[in-house]
Amino acid sequence: MKALTAAIAATLMSTAAYAVTPIGSEEFNIQPGFELAELTSENFYDVIVPQAKEEGKLTFFDFTNSFGPLFTDRLLPAFEEEYGITVNYIRGNNEAAVQQLIAANNSGVAAPADVYFVGSSTTGLLMRENVMANVPLADLLPNADGFNQDIARVSGGVDHGGAYVPFHRNQTSIIYDTRTVSGDDVPTTADALLAWAEANPGKFVVTSPAGGGSGNGFMQSVAYAKVEGDDCRTEFSNFSMTEDEAKAYVEGACLNPVWDYYKKLIPVAEITNGNSDTLNLVANGAGAIGTAWEDMAYDFIGRGLLPPTVRQQIIESGQVGGGDGMFLPVGSEHPAAALLFLDFMSQHDIQLEKLGVNGSRSARTDIDPGKSFTEEQAARLIPTNEFAERALPSLPAPLRAAMRDYIVANLLRATN
Repeated sequence: MKALTAAIAATLMSTAAYAVTPIGSEEFNIQPGFELAELTSENFYDVIVPQAKEEGKLTFFDFTNSFGPLFTDRLLPAFEEEYGITVNYIRGNNEAAVQQLIAANNSGVAAPADVYFVGSSTTGLLMRENVMANVPLADLLPNADGFNQDIARVSGGVDHGGAYVPFHRNQTSIIYDTRTVSGDDVPTTADALLAWAEANPGKFVVTSPAGGGSGNGFMQSVAYAKVEGDDCRTEFSNFSMTEDEAKAYVEGACLNPVWDYYKKLIPVAEITNGNSDTLNLVANGAGAIGTAWEDMAYDFIGRGLLPPTVRQQIIESGQVGGGDGMFLPVGSEHPAAALLFLDFMSQHDIQLEKLGVNGSRSARTDIDPGKSFTEEQAARLIPTNEFAERALPSLPAPLRAAMRDYIVANLLRATN
């Protein structure tokens, strides 16, 4: 009897531990038509699937330019086939969609979409305006247990408690053409890259920090490599930093090693105005090494826009990346279907297919392209061990903007 009582108590404690509770509030900010407080990852499918099928449809918003074919040709048909739920797929501008959602909520009308795929830069605004459902999806969705839990709960320095599901991860990289630079000879540190650029003028192609994300990412990565001292580096994770504080930091002494690096690099590198420009110069042989986004370079190689001899790496001190995600909005008219959709998009096979088609990394910790992809596919990506060990978070937005402006005003213009 004691053993039975203990087993029952353990079961009740386990169930209570996994029960959904609101994020940052005593109450949920949505009324979905089913009891959220009784929903767990264990009973998720039993409760949600019948409700979702009864709703029968959902509207999905996508802010990207590059994911359209993946959704329309592969992922959405797969969801519709598995559950018999129709998806109305719409695409548009990220900021406009968020403002439209806020306006709808303020007017007391239904959300324009049931699931949103938006940039991580909007997460703070969505939380402040109380238009993102305060449901801990990182705990609720059965497929979310495969995510890196830090990434599943914090995005761009914003702790959202698991309400924003990490769908797409991106990563900056260094690409090199093995026809010119072998894997044994490629520079693997920031200082080695500078030395190589000085020895091979014009062959290191660097996207401007103001003209493309890979250039801004390289600038941040140089900061990680060159800035020392806890007093200086603590600001790298100060996501409450204001624009004025960022400007003061940039004008101080902490970033002098970065400016010194760029003073030497700019005269010997080829500076471009965009990510595509950089890749194109490497493609036509004008450059041999360049700054890049991993997913973009993966796509270019796959489409023959970069030669198959191009490889990617992350320098030893690390390079920055980030990611974007999906969420359930307040005012969703089909909340059960939306929750089921979010869980479906989090599963291993979907995340793996996304990586294979778009080169889009996953927050899941159980995906190794070296074991799942062809040798040709895997060679187009950053080596798995480098991605796992060297991926770094982006600096706070005000800081990277202030750094960009400083380089443009004081270093790039000075050389023109």
